[in-house]
Amino acid sequence: MAKKILVLATSFLDTLISHPPEEGKARKMFEELVMNSNGEIEVIYRCERKPEEALKVAEFEGVTAVIADLEKYTREFLSKVGIKSGGSLRLISRYGIGYDSVDIKSATEFGVIVTNCPGCNALPTAEWAHSTILDIAGRRILHYKTASRGKPKEGPSRIDISGKTLGVIGTGTIGKLVVNLMKGYQMKVIAYDPYPDMNWARENNVEYISVEELCQKADIITLHAASNNTIIGEKEIRLMKPTAVLVNCARGILVDYKSVYSAVKEGKIWGYGIDEIWTDKSLPIDDMNIIVSPHVGSDTDKGKIGMQLMSTQAVIDFITGNTPRYVVNKEVL
Repeated sequence: MAKKILVLATSFLDTLISHPPEEGKARKMFEELVMNSNGEIEVIYRCERKPEEALKVAEFEGVTAVIADLEKYTREFLSKVGIKSGGSLRLISRYGIGYDSVDIKSATEFGVIVTNCPGCNALPTAEWAHSTILDIAGRRILHYKTASRGKPKEGPSRIDISGKTLGVIGTGTIGKLVVNLMKGYQMKVIAYDPYPDMNWARENNVEYISVEELCQKADIITLHAASNNTIIGEKEIRLMKPTAVLVNCARGILVDYKSVYSAVKEGKIWGYGIDEIWTDKSLPIDDMNIIVSPHVGSDTDKGKIGMQLMSTQAVIDFITGNTPRYVVNKEVL
């Protein structure tokens, strides 16, 4: 029976905007793999599947590897499809950097390797954070609404960026790229990271300090932490300046959205930007300096190509008997 590779990543087969030379390369890599397998490998594309829908065991019958979007791989599901529990699944190749949607402990227990794509979409995400900072500082959406209705400016105009203090929480690849993109504004840069890169800090004149001190001193705070915990809550927001710009183009959980909503509404900070859908209808953001987007920060041609190629290479490496480069749960090997 052929080994099945299931592709669930929603943008894997997208037609790209600028048609870069790498467009379609990942699919061609799979076509070559299938062609050279003597009928032993089959690739199934279900890119139209909605990630919010719960996975069904029947969908994974005979599936050896999956290129996963943001659908949830729970303990209950993995206990039925994992190779060590009588199923066939041996690899989850995450289409992106984060792997919060996968129960890593259970994947390991049931013999499923989990990989991700570090750095695959870092620059597009950094660009989106940069853009969001400018939009919040400039109250861009609010000014658009008044101007598009034929009305003059209402409320304050915008705040300055140049010469201000930038606070970066999380100085991995994306955080460093944001610092680089913001250099033209001649800003002082302060940062927090549990694992500070002191060489990079010296080379870029960045000072590492605590989260609390950063919240007190920064004019603009941007989060790029690889954490599953809330970093900015009511206590941290109370430390911020009333002109503070807070941007989270990483993970929603990093900021307590109810606390930041109240802070913006009450004028305790200037505004908030997040690259996630705002789902709490009890907290309407109309006419507030809160900007949301449907998780599109990495959704550029460059970002898609990176995710396609890295997630595909992980599958091919595994199927051909090699160890994928970016294994999250190395203890399963």
